[in-house]
Amino acid sequence: MSGLSEPLMKNENALNISQTMKDLALHQNLENKVPEISDIKQIKKGFKEIKAAVNKTFKYKDIEFPYECELIKLSPKHSLLVGSSSKESELVLIDLKIMKECKRIKTNLGSLACMKINEKESKIYLSTDDGRLASFDFPSFSEDSYNEVRISSSKVVFDEVKDCIYAYDYDKDTIVIYNFTLGTKEILAKCRGVEFIRASDDNNFLSVSTNSHIYVYSRQQKWATFVYKIEKGENYNYEQDENGDWYWVDKKCEVEFSHFSNKFAISIENKIYLWEIEKYKNIATYQLHTSKDITSVKFSKNDDYLVAVGVDHSINIWDLSSTNPLPKFLNQPLKDLDKEGTFDFSNRFYDLEIDEDRNLIYTHGIDSKYSYQWKGIFLDKARFPDSKFIKENHKCITCKRTNQVIVTNVEKSELYIWDIETLDMSRVVKIPEGVPRDICFGDKDEKILLVGADSVVYAYDFDTMGEPKKLDNDSLGLVYALKANENYVFGGGSKAKIVIQDYNGGLIMDLGEFSEKITSIVITDSYVIGGDIKGNVIVYNLEQWTVYARLKEHTAEITTMEVFKNSETLLTIGKDKKCIFWSLYDKIPIKIQTLEDEVDSCYLSNDEKSFILSTTKGKVTIYNLPSFEKINCFKYKFAKHQRFACDKDEKYLIVSHDEGVFRTLSPIHPDNPTIIDDNISIPEMRRFLEGDRSDKVERKDTWIIAPFMVNSLHYYSNENLKKELKKAMINKSKYLKSSVGNPLNISLAKGNTEATGTIINQLKCRVSDNLFALETLSDCLIQLNQGGFKGLDELYNDCLIPVPASEKLPDSCDAGLKLPIVSYSLTMKVNAEKFIGPPSEDSDKKITFLVSAIRMNLEIGSQESLDFLQSLLDCSNTEIFKTKFIQYILNDKWNKVRKIMFFNGLLFILYLISLSIYVIYRDPLFLLIALIWSILMFLYELVQMYIDICGYFTEFWNYIDLSRAGLFYVYFYFGYIKYYEATNIIKDSAGQDVQADPTFSIDNYIWLLVSVTILSWVRGITLFALSTSTRYMISLLTEVIKDIIAFAVVVFYSILSFAFIKMAFTESTEANHSVFIGGQILGSFFEATGGGDNEVEGFTLALVIFNLIFNVIIMMNLLISILGTTYGRVNDDAQVEDLKQLTEMIIEAESFYLNRRNDKKKTIMQICEEYTPAEVVGENDMRTRFRTVKTEISMMKQKNDELHRINFKKIEELDQRIIDTQGKIESSKKDIINEFNTAIKDLGKKILAANQVEDAQEEQKNPFVCLSGHSLKPKHLYGHLCDICRDGLNDVDAFCCKICDFDMCMKCAQLYYDHSHKKAGLSCKDGHILLNFENSQEFFTEQGYESEQKCRFCFENIKGEVYHCLPCMFNLCSKCKDTYELSTKSKDAKLVCKSTHNLKWRHKDLYEKESLLINCSDCKEERTGAGFYCCVECPSYWCLKCITKQLASGSEDGQPEDRNIPPDPAESAEVEADS
Repeated sequence: MSGLSEPLMKNENALNISQTMKDLALHQNLENKVPEISDIKQIKKGFKEIKAAVNKTFKYKDIEFPYECELIKLSPKHSLLVGSSSKESELVLIDLKIMKECKRIKTNLGSLACMKINEKESKIYLSTDDGRLASFDFPSFSEDSYNEVRISSSKVVFDEVKDCIYAYDYDKDTIVIYNFTLGTKEILAKCRGVEFIRASDDNNFLSVSTNSHIYVYSRQQKWATFVYKIEKGENYNYEQDENGDWYWVDKKCEVEFSHFSNKFAISIENKIYLWEIEKYKNIATYQLHTSKDITSVKFSKNDDYLVAVGVDHSINIWDLSSTNPLPKFLNQPLKDLDKEGTFDFSNRFYDLEIDEDRNLIYTHGIDSKYSYQWKGIFLDKARFPDSKFIKENHKCITCKRTNQVIVTNVEKSELYIWDIETLDMSRVVKIPEGVPRDICFGDKDEKILLVGADSVVYAYDFDTMGEPKKLDNDSLGLVYALKANENYVFGGGSKAKIVIQDYNGGLIMDLGEFSEKITSIVITDSYVIGGDIKGNVIVYNLEQWTVYARLKEHTAEITTMEVFKNSETLLTIGKDKKCIFWSLYDKIPIKIQTLEDEVDSCYLSNDEKSFILSTTKGKVTIYNLPSFEKINCFKYKFAKHQRFACDKDEKYLIVSHDEGVFRTLSPIHPDNPTIIDDNISIPEMRRFLEGDRSDKVERKDTWIIAPFMVNSLHYYSNENLKKELKKAMINKSKYLKSSVGNPLNISLAKGNTEATGTIINQLKCRVSDNLFALETLSDCLIQLNQGGFKGLDELYNDCLIPVPASEKLPDSCDAGLKLPIVSYSLTMKVNAEKFIGPPSEDSDKKITFLVSAIRMNLEIGSQESLDFLQSLLDCSNTEIFKTKFIQYILNDKWNKVRKIMFFNGLLFILYLISLSIYVIYRDPLFLLIALIWSILMFLYELVQMYIDICGYFTEFWNYIDLSRAGLFYVYFYFGYIKYYEATNIIKDSAGQDVQADPTFSIDNYIWLLVSVTILSWVRGITLFALSTSTRYMISLLTEVIKDIIAFAVVVFYSILSFAFIKMAFTESTEANHSVFIGGQILGSFFEATGGGDNEVEGFTLALVIFNLIFNVIIMMNLLISILGTTYGRVNDDAQVEDLKQLTEMIIEAESFYLNRRNDKKKTIMQICEEYTPAEVVGENDMRTRFRTVKTEISMMKQKNDELHRINFKKIEELDQRIIDTQGKIESSKKDIINEFNTAIKDLGKKILAANQVEDAQEEQKNPFVCLSGHSLKPKHLYGHLCDICRDGLNDVDAFCCKICDFDMCMKCAQLYYDHSHKKAGLSCKDGHILLNFENSQEFFTEQGYESEQKCRFCFENIKGEVYHCLPCMFNLCSKCKDTYELSTKSKDAKLVCKSTHNLKWRHKDLYEKESLLINCSDCKEERTGAGFYCCVECPSYWCLKCITKQLASGSEDGQPEDRNIPPDPAESAEVEADS
């Protein structure tokens, strides 16, 4: 008998089942688990506990500061919270371990703008609203460590990475890099209006956001490589309140880099745009669940998730591997549920930080007194100290008594022991010799720790871990598997043996049936089970040490095994990625599940509802049993050689791999519920659990709360919500067994008939898609039968499923084989030979195979079987007896138990024969024989009374039996014992032979014999129930007797009435009135039946005739009518009544199998029956239908042909018009292009000539122009800024441009003047003037630029002479100057690619999109800010370095040169995508 009842799922082992048919919780059933809850109070309590667990886990936890803080920051190691108050001018530290304030620090910084703590938690950096940047040692805040620098005169925003500060100088509009250690300050870039700065973790990229744009700077390129314009609608800064009034709102745009710098996210309003850095492509767009703005965004540590918080304090998590734009996880406070007062529920900016190792999210409100802690969906993992080492072939177990974890270090031959709660290391133990290959505890108290090494097992006292006891045995070899019980130690290893020793080292037995080394051992109360490297699993009997079973399904090494508590279900996992459930009772696999990865260790939960697997690739996967539904999957990145264990209370998973030993909260513990869904909405979930069933929100009903395994179906069933229940089940909501029962159990317990009916109907509909849809019904079939639900017969009709043709079973059998044949199996796999034997040539009888979709315990004599049969009798829906499913069950059971009923019937027949012979001959011998049969039958009755004494006395026939037996024994006493005593010859006083009792006469007790005879023959009627042909007659007789009672009353009344009427006309001559009255009544009876006195006359004669007519003609016809009606009714229900009586006899017979009451074997019924063709429709009817359909098809075809001709004609006309139009367009296009080119050339020449004259004239007057080339005029200014150096211009003389509102201070004017005579006449990509500086290093140092400035064209470090644009920091080296000048001026140079397409010079217009990085098609190098020669048709880009020769030769002769410039396919594809 198997504890796990699950059909095989693989094609080679079971029915060919699609993936959708393997869905959750509908295809298997485990025994010995927590029983289904049917008590209403327990159900209510269960739902209450689930709600409390969800609220406790996912509701926020507030952390209160002593006062409102303008900034709150979480330390990188997540140990401290730091809050700042400008009002109090101090910092407050809160220790997160104790959730209490631990320190206050007074400062003189005033109002803070930003706060950052470095990764090592050694420094804290603070910036102020008045332009200062300061640092302290953290967390000491010693005065000696204080350092301060002035960045600007206004608010400083900054970011810190690896103690490198990126800050914005508001005064100079520059982004500076400051290093407190070196005291250096360098300008990285120039940008106006910066509001936010973020640097990547590797310091390669820096992003800034302004009011209108977002820029990403590359530290390598020394230039912006990405620019994004913020799209602003008309009401960008306005929102409507509840009254519809508009009000101003602040907006915030953030940029966040992923931790591995291959992605970055931009948050604008309620959307997040995810970009790829390498090609700067928008790869995804995510959206908040509402229109509220996002205030902060972060990547998870492994870049698997993106987390954001909105102004409404909603926590949103997106799975970056998903394309769903909506959050995978959503949580936020609810005004109607969270009434503690810590939330004001107003929109405000929140900062967001993640403690991923503890699966926590922190949100800090700006100018708030509280920080809030939330649970996320990350992998929480606390690392044990000193646990990072190579763990190849290591083992990991826990001591549940002391709550410690033990991990082996194979390389050092050591054992490491840590305390699970405190994470402290308890001790390190080195074993005396060899390598610790396996460890286990030797007793239930876990006081002896066994360590398997090389041909030896060490036994340690775990409390002291002192000198171990040594259990030597050379036959062990290298010990790869080790297990123990109270008496023995079982070791298996390289010598292909399981060696059993006692705790003194004495050899008990060698079990050597394996092929090669043993890799896994498991012990039960009855078996020793071993698995070897070849995949062989051998089960030994623990008492006889003999082979019990050889299990062969695996093809590779057995890595781990588990046994269920019933010791009858074995679970094995091998390196062939198979997870197999075995029935040790039947020695067969009952479920085979293919895993994704190799598994090294597994764990079966205490309640056997969850199963955890650890793979070699760092995954820990939790499955629900019996459904094998994946609850959760933890992924440890970079994990190798992973194993795991679980603590006593299953609160933690202890995961061990090369990266360390980690403690993770267990998802199977009730205090750590997990929501399973594609999109998890905690607010919606909490409202649902509170009873909110409003239609305002569209509910998906796809969520599951693990480990309780409840979903919406359980709640709808509990509340009898028929409509919602039906909708959810139609939408494929999972039907689950949960901690409060399955939905059907709940609805039955609550008496919710509508919900029950809906569940039955919907489960029935699922059978076509899922063979296992009805599996869980077996637990509540009895209640369903007792309820007599309307659709129950349809359910039973649908639960017999034909075996798919893909199984390739025989379709015919021997003609002499008696069908149907019923068999029971643990799986749906049909073994044809079990039904019809081996193939035969004489196979002409067509057959088909059926399997049941319901797994049931129909073992003869089991309590579940008896209860099910009794529920059939109690069912008010008698149509279930007409279903093939019930008929097959009853007929099969009858065939198995009828011998008991036949034996009882045979005893009664023999008794009846003996009694009848005695009645005839009065021979006491036959009375004695009858006594023997009667005693045997009475013993049968006594057994029945013992089995069910209460039920016994509810049966009418049992009273007949007891009365018959009692009267028989009384009569036997008088008719046999007393008779012989009375007729015994004795000597009288005279010595004469006389009868002992001459007065005794057997005739005095003849009434007893008559009574016994009558009861015996009446009881004999039940014998006809043994035969199907006569069972119907008993039902008819019973119904006739029931119906005839009323008729007999009416007839008796009629006879009585006529008797008294007759007496009224007849004078009594009898002295005894009783005799007279009796005579008159008898006379009336005989008159009614056709007899009576013929000598009556007068009115009495008329009365007699009327009596005869009424009683004989009218009443007898009424009797005939009643009997006809009874016959019709019985005939209609003949099959039902027949099977009811059969069921009663089966129950009576099955109840004698007392030894099988506790059998728990649930099986699937398999049937082989004769093939019945589908119902054939009448020929005439079929022809009529065919003609009708054919006519309709013909008419539809004609209409379709007509429409096709019309459409085709129109399409031809349109095609011709398109061709004509295209021709005209092409002709006009050529003419326009030619005219346009000619006009442009002429206009260009005129403009160039005019510009040259104008420039010459202007330069003579004024050498200064603005950035747009307009002349600058001297002016005395107040309250202005120089647009070059950003110095203030207050009551000073300066130069200004009225057109551009451009101002230049005298210092910059002098700089321009000093270099104006060396002005190159060139401009940057934005048209700004390039100035020439002979000593670039000196100039860059004076300007405070970052070192190693690059030329935009050749990307080499600038040395010596440089051509520079002050406003945008554009650099041109002396090597590229001539080529660049030639490119910008030689407009007519003819350069072509290999495809003879013209190459054209492009510069500014190349940078009008987001990505500013361009790759040269020839040298493949990246450039930004540089110009390129471009072929639009190929398309391709060519940098100046690669085209120098062609440009020079083209300028000399003006003729095109056949340059071998092949188009780059990759570049072409990229440009096409961009365009």
